[in-house]
Amino acid sequence: MDKAKISELFCSLQGEGIYWGKKQIFVRFYSCNMKCVYCDEEEKTFHGPYEEIDVETLRNRLLLLELENGPFHSISLTGGEPLLYADFLKRLSPLLKEDGFRLYLETNGTYPERLREVISWMDIIAMDIKLPTATHDRAFWKEHREFLEVGRRKGLFVKIVVTAETAFEEVERAIEEVARVDCTIPFILQPVTPYGEVAETIPEKSLFSFEQRARSVLKDVRVISQLHKLVGIL
Repeated sequence: MDKAKISELFCSLQGEGIYWGKKQIFVRFYSCNMKCVYCDEEEKTFHGPYEEIDVETLRNRLLLLELENGPFHSISLTGGEPLLYADFLKRLSPLLKEDGFRLYLETNGTYPERLREVISWMDIIAMDIKLPTATHDRAFWKEHREFLEVGRRKGLFVKIVVTAETAFEEVERAIEEVARVDCTIPFILQPVTPYGEVAETIPEKSLFSFEQRARSVLKDVRVISQLHKLVGIL
């Protein structure tokens, strides 16, 4: 893959997960294999404009951003789903590591084989576990389990967006899948931010029920909302 479809390249603060507030460069890859009901990047992922950029051009733009606006904690490879571009990442990532960048992969955790192809260059893996009530699709437990096994080699943490529709049984299944692999993997419950067809956030009672159950099995459980939604930044 000589070029990748990039919908955005910008600098901001990480708004989710355990690196909440860290200054990053974001590379947003176009397209995704899912359409989550709460997705707030649907326009940029499926409908908005994108630029087809080759490896060297993207590398040079990232170096320029680092020079003009750095230092940055890391480069967030996000989307959409960046592992749709695994072949491109296999060419880009070693060059960025040569340049001294840390690489932070944001992924929906459904492509374990593609992760195997790029994991040697990744420093942090922010893995979503996608619940059927959020995707309105089939469950991806098999893929998620394999992804956890591969991703645990690096700085992996797991995030689950929970909504008013989230079922206790599917959260419990997610907790069990993480525990089977490694109960010390950080596990983030992220209350949904109302957007699009999602009109309300998760009730407090449900959120604390999920948190309590997770904490009874896993060692590092946190409830973290979206920073960029709270303070109004990209």
